Amino acid sequence: MSRLHNLSEKDVQSVVDEFVVGLPEFDAVIGLPGAEALARALAALRGTPAVLVHRDPESGWWTFGAEPAERTQQAVIVTEHFTDGLPELEVVVHASKLGYLVQWVACAVERTNEPGRSRLELQGLHILPAVQLADTPRGLVMERRFPQP
Repeated sequence: MSRLHNLSEKDVQSVVDEFVVGLPEFDAVIGLPGAEALARALAALRGTPAVLVHRDPESGWWTFGAEPAERTQQAVIVTEHFTDGLPELEVVVHASKLGYLVQWVACAVERTNEPGRSRLELQGLHILPAVQLADTPRGLVMERRFPQP
């Protein structure tokens, strides 16, 4: 986690390059806490707005930095560390109420032993990880069970 929080500008650009190649066209980038730099860099490369979200400390609800410019905008969620998928799913639901249509979640690191992928794919979302890690008895290793896109 400390490595994720201290990515150099070059590393951020490498992750964003993975996203640019793997994602279809979209109108907005929704960045979750911790992934603000990735969201801004992706939005800048695609020429779209970056909408940063955070949890309101009092209510626990997600707060969006901006509402969509049009009634329905295609959006991609960018997250740093994808595990159980609950924060991403909550943001998808709230974003749809605002008029965003989210079909993709791009993540810097996906922990493949966690239920996030199954949870979001059951909702029709696509997951695009830059790195997939598996928990093994020997520690974290690069995931080999899934073909890389």
